[in-house]
Amino acid sequence: MARHKKQTGSESQNSNYGLKILVTGANGFVGQNLIRELVSLGHNVFALVRSDAEVPAGVTVLQGDLLKPDTLPKIESFDRAFYLVHGLKTDKKGFEYYESMMAVNFVNWIRPTGASLVYLGGLGDTEITLSPHLRSRHLTGSILGSSGLPVLEYRASIVLGEGSLSFEMIKAIVERLPFIPEMKMLNQPCQPISLSDLLKYLTATLHREGKGHEVFEIGGPDVINYGQLLEMYAEIKGLRRMNVKVPDVETRVILTALDYSIPEYKEAGKKLAESLVHPTVVKNAKARDEFSQINPQSARVAMESAMKYSKTVYASLWEKDFLRELLSDKILTQSGLLSPELMKNLERVGKIRDIFSRRN
Repeated sequence: MARHKKQTGSESQNSNYGLKILVTGANGFVGQNLIRELVSLGHNVFALVRSDAEVPAGVTVLQGDLLKPDTLPKIESFDRAFYLVHGLKTDKKGFEYYESMMAVNFVNWIRPTGASLVYLGGLGDTEITLSPHLRSRHLTGSILGSSGLPVLEYRASIVLGEGSLSFEMIKAIVERLPFIPEMKMLNQPCQPISLSDLLKYLTATLHREGKGHEVFEIGGPDVINYGQLLEMYAEIKGLRRMNVKVPDVETRVILTALDYSIPEYKEAGKKLAESLVHPTVVKNAKARDEFSQINPQSARVAMESAMKYSKTVYASLWEKDFLRELLSDKILTQSGLLSPELMKNLERVGKIRDIFSRRN
């Protein structure tokens, strides 16, 4: 991909491309893949980013920060606008505050264009108290839905694709640990969707007339729990991983343990992990009827595809004194998490380098 200069919306008004489409969250996993798909379909794509971005040829880069309305560029009109922003910034105000503010600022900015909006949110039963992550996903949809513009909101569970946060966390945990953890948090059902199927749903909205605020729940054909996804990855990769019971402890203790096992995803990963306590499955079949041309692939096929194209490499735990670090953390040692059985398996980390080195 080539780097392109920042432009204002008016600089590309005379393009002979297809629809004029705005993609926010253009530097994110879904945004990057959607932009490539839209370009391949011949559309005139604009990408909103906070800083410079690598985009395909023909894409117009708009620079602005949705938390700072004064930085947003002047725009005239769009046929569609995809809202894929998902900030997990954390401070005293909490990321829910920032998610809401970005949605409000986006609505005020985009409303004069008259564009139809497409939003990717998250599954989760609205009748229960959801995690902050899932709660903010639904709140963002409500804010966009109150804009007066046509809004199509997709709600999905985890996305299986090379580079997706959910897939990368699965990959890192399975390849790093010499066992598959068995704990209550991993027993909740989810309904994964492949990246390719998600893109089909997103692009299926391009020539569809908006009808107010519509919500469609989407997912693949398989309902599976997170522990089974870890096992699936290990089985496909040919890695021997025994299942080890992890004591039931407070969620905050598990999140602390994640700091040591997947430090790359210390912040965003924690927010997603908090949502593992909730089922994220499709309960409404409207999407199947409305988009009957889409036949979602199985979780296994999606996992195999993600593994085939994934290029990330994670340093194995034996490359540092992992066990010593765990034992120095009072939250972990006093919680009961480090049971004798778990300790025994953690000690094996330094003795099985052949398992970790047999890769790529």
